[in-house]
Amino acid sequence: MFITVPILYLFLFLVCFLRPIVDQVKNLKLNENEFTVIRGATGISVAKVLAPEVPTPFFSIFFRIYPDLGRPQIGRYKFENHHFLEALSDISQGKVVPEKITIPEGISMKEMLVKIDSHSSITDKNYDIQELLKGWPGKTMEGGFLAETYLWSGERSKKSLLEEAHESLKKVLEGEWEQRAPDLPFSSPYEALILASIVEKETALGIERPRIAGVFIKRLILKMRLQTDPTVIYGLGEKYKGNITRKHLREATEYNTYVIPRLPPTPIAIVGLSALNAVMHPRITGELYFVAKGDGSHAFSRTLKEHNKNVRKYQLGK
Repeated sequence: MFITVPILYLFLFLVCFLRPIVDQVKNLKLNENEFTVIRGATGISVAKVLAPEVPTPFFSIFFRIYPDLGRPQIGRYKFENHHFLEALSDISQGKVVPEKITIPEGISMKEMLVKIDSHSSITDKNYDIQELLKGWPGKTMEGGFLAETYLWSGERSKKSLLEEAHESLKKVLEGEWEQRAPDLPFSSPYEALILASIVEKETALGIERPRIAGVFIKRLILKMRLQTDPTVIYGLGEKYKGNITRKHLREATEYNTYVIPRLPPTPIAIVGLSALNAVMHPRITGELYFVAKGDGSHAFSRTLKEHNKNVRKYQLGK
């Protein structure tokens, strides 16, 4: 009796004294509209940021009353007119804002890696991409990832993202290869991927891609050189300063399609489904040339005479 009565009185006192304070804290309006829970965060460390005006010792009592709210889930959260209790509830339930990254069509692998490394929720950025080369037909991983938007919650390792993008590319490439048009001049899906990367760099217009693919495929069938500037630029690497010179076009490199009578050895860019589909289902019309018109589209021609006329019209303004 001498033990239980004091404890009961203490409990009743705490309930009567603290309950109004707890209710007040529960209904505090947040100053933050966005909040990120990092690895190692505790309920108290999160609460201190969300409600800095509340004394820290109070939160020890608060989380005894609401123990489930003291287990924050890693991730980024957005709040719209949330109160303190609502925010903690979202954080403990892991109602995160989905993280995402878009790998654009036509960028290089180097540009892709810079984009990935700059993402705040991607971890383990020292991952060696060469590990993915096992079983890959190319001598580099250039072109070995699908241009797509990738979603996840919380943190994500660079390794898992690259593996997903690589597996997505292989799955799409395999599916397109199985459904390809007959009599294409490719000995493997990888060769089709190489040409798709060239088509990707030549035009951003989806409607033109099958036609441009048709020009290149017709040239391959006729054993003609592809003569495409993007491969030359890729081969120059950092030596490219914004202009292709005649010296560049004469230089015998493995990516100079003005010299080599075949595809370059690897893709030159990241590709999307549209370019792959265009190469597997080209529009072959007998056209062998095209030239940029200056508005994002191209003028096509069957003969060199017609092509030179288009060059004078659209490139030289004559």
